[in-house]
Amino acid sequence: MSDTQELETLLDEIHPQVILAAFQTVDDADAALFLLMLKTASDALAAHAGKIFAQLPFEKQVSIAEKVIAMEIVESERAQQLWHTLVAKIKESREQTLFLGEGTENLAKLLSHADIATQNRLLEVLGERQPEVVNSVTEQLFTFDELARLGDEAIVTILQVLDTSTLALALHGAPPAIRDRFVENMSASQAEAIEAETAQLTFEQTQIVDTARQSIVTLVRNFAAKGMLKLQ
Repeated sequence: MSDTQELETLLDEIHPQVILAAFQTVDDADAALFLLMLKTASDALAAHAGKIFAQLPFEKQVSIAEKVIAMEIVESERAQQLWHTLVAKIKESREQTLFLGEGTENLAKLLSHADIATQNRLLEVLGERQPEVVNSVTEQLFTFDELARLGDEAIVTILQVLDTSTLALALHGAPPAIRDRFVENMSASQAEAIEAETAQLTFEQTQIVDTARQSIVTLVRNFAAKGMLKLQ
């Protein structure tokens, strides 16, 4: 196996956070050179280089970017030595680091065993301390795609309180299974109103589709917590 293939296999098997741990003590100039070598080694390693760079702290990104701009040639001996040094660092990081998984994903899995009322109470408290993580956890507990599994009664309950604009926006580009679940539980006039609203959506409005979908997910969870509908 070539050095390139060996590194491709290594990076494919290791979580990005473990790889980043190997870069903690790497000089920015060395990091810049290594990423450039990855970029030129193969398409697969070029993709890894981009992912590694994207996850570095912003200030380090700026420093490395400056080094990349100024770096056009390098001694082959130095490049080869650095390659082997950083590959060794990555392997060492793999051996010395235990990756427990993504934090929000771990919390979502733990909360999935609690009732929705308990989930909501905990997320409400957590939201006061770490608001940036609550949406991520909530999305993993119950996703927009899971609306397709709701019963007719639950869909009807949602339709009774959702405004036309929010629903039209959320259903824009939605999977057919979800769109069908809503349409088949609407009146003909409501379906026509949704169709008309969808046709009038501006480009700017379509950029906040995820916001509309998240508002529906939040509504469903709140209703489920109050016993107003049942999640399947």
